[in-house]
Amino acid sequence: MSAERILIAGAGGQGIVFIGKLLANAAITTTPHITFFPSYGAEVRGGDSSCQVILSTKEISSPVSREFDLMIVMNPASTAKFRPQLAPGGVAIVNSSLARGTPCPSCVMVPATEEADRLGDQRVANLIMLGTLLAHRRIVDPAQIEMLLRNLLAGSPVILARNLAALNAGLAYQA
Repeated sequence: MSAERILIAGAGGQGIVFIGKLLANAAITTTPHITFFPSYGAEVRGGDSSCQVILSTKEISSPVSREFDLMIVMNPASTAKFRPQLAPGGVAIVNSSLARGTPCPSCVMVPATEEADRLGDQRVANLIMLGTLLAHRRIVDPAQIEMLLRNLLAGSPVILARNLAALNAGLAYQA
C-alpha cells in the first residue's frame, strides 16, 4: 500500500465519523502516515456527514482528497454526491437498503440496514459496511477494529455483542 484514500459518507446519526475514527485508530500500529478529516452538516442528525481517511506509507501532503480509492456510502444523497469521485479501480461499498438503483461495476451493494435490523439494531449498519470494506480490501487488520470496539464498549456487553456481530456479518458478506 502506497496510499489508500477513503471516503465514508452518509447522514448524521449513521455513525460515519465513528467508523472513520475506528479505521484511523486501527491503522496506527501499521501505517506510518494517517489523516482523519471529518465534515459535518449544519444539522446534528439527518444532515450530511462524511469523513476522509488517508493511510499512507509516505507523507501526506493534504488531508483532503478529491478522488478516492475506497468509499463507504450509506444513503442516496451521498451516493449521488460522491460516487463520481471514485478513482479508476476503486471500490464503493453502497448501503443498498437505502441507496437503491442500478449498481455500478465498481460498487458492492450491501443491504446493511436490513441486516442491521436482523441483528436487532439499525445503528450497527455502519459496522456491517466497514466489515464489508475490509473484506474487499484488507487495509487494516479486522482484529484491530475488534480490539478497539472491545475497549470502547467494555461496559456495555449487549452493545459490544451487536457491534461485533455486525462487523463479522460485513466481513462475511458475499456480494
